[in-house]
Amino acid sequence: MLIVVFLLLFFRGLETNLKQLEALPAAIPIEARINNLNGSLSSGMMIRETIIDALDASTYVADLNYTAELAATQNEIGEDETLDAGSFSLPLCLGVNRAEAYPVLSTGTTLYMQGTGPEDLACTEPVCLIRLQELNGLGLSVGDKLHLILFNITYPGDNAMKKFHRLGAYDVTIIGSFEPALSDSLTRPAQVVFPVGWLRAIFSQQQVMFFADSANFRVIHPLELNSFKEEMHKIGLLPVISQANQTQRGTSLTVNDETFIKAATRVKENITLQKMIMPFIILIVGLLGFVVSYLLLQSRRPEIAIMRSLGVSQRSCFIMLLFESAVLELAGSLAGVAAALLLVKVDFVLGLAVVVPFFAVYMAGTAVALIMLGRFSVMQVLTALD
Repeated sequence: MLIVVFLLLFFRGLETNLKQLEALPAAIPIEARINNLNGSLSSGMMIRETIIDALDASTYVADLNYTAELAATQNEIGEDETLDAGSFSLPLCLGVNRAEAYPVLSTGTTLYMQGTGPEDLACTEPVCLIRLQELNGLGLSVGDKLHLILFNITYPGDNAMKKFHRLGAYDVTIIGSFEPALSDSLTRPAQVVFPVGWLRAIFSQQQVMFFADSANFRVIHPLELNSFKEEMHKIGLLPVISQANQTQRGTSLTVNDETFIKAATRVKENITLQKMIMPFIILIVGLLGFVVSYLLLQSRRPEIAIMRSLGVSQRSCFIMLLFESAVLELAGSLAGVAAALLLVKVDFVLGLAVVVPFFAVYMAGTAVALIMLGRFSVMQVLTALD
């Protein structure tokens, strides 16, 4: 009974550690984001379209958020005019692949036209959300059409000086408005938000290279971090090099995995130790089965000798004594399960997984003890009794 209690507590601890390891990814999510090489920028960069597509297709990436930076105006701009942020009535527009890519849209101040919602930002239709300040300033309402001339933004020469390239004039439907809260003051103050899928279609039609300006995601299968990082290296993402020169290209990856690795390492060490001990426990149980059975049955040699002298075969004696031992061991095992239930929560599957192997190994030790006990001279024992 005590052995079964010990085994149940041991394997319950192992099961708990395995469940903790499985639950760690949900309890400690690993977030990752793309930066420039020295890690100083997480937005306002040029991230190649191939990298975005590779992240989107990766089995290690979930909840991918990325944005593309644009500028827009309602009036035509002369081709010979020098363009800067002051040339546009809407100098900061964002394309997003989902509403979560621009956290401001997750607040309660975002209002959508009836029949639309955040999912429309994941489509390829010419729609937009506009900041309430601009909506009122332009004298428009949700549901109206907005005529805009769009310009994409690049950073030639790897410096912070923006260069604007005309994409074309488009009519978009205003499906909602948003108003950043005071707590959003550190977030980029986008004026208009478009579905990035629609923008990418425009870039493709105009044969213009698409660049995202920010990207972040959640790592799934975090227990395979080495494989994940190897895949990220293959698609062109490097670790942050703080001594590198300033650049506007998004080529490095920051993975916030330190807390997860520390927690997972501790749990894995516990699991490894328990698995290393397991063979010794099985061996000890078998030896206990042999030693205890041998000592308990040692006093029954005279009884066995009398049975043999009365014509009971050695095989029948073996089976009878083995059956008696099996009844005792099974009763002790069930008592051990009942005692363990008072200490920890043990389910039926775990009880069977412990009791059945224990019973088999213990009975094997008992069988060996009975075989060794059966090797004696019946006449010599009977003479000693006389």
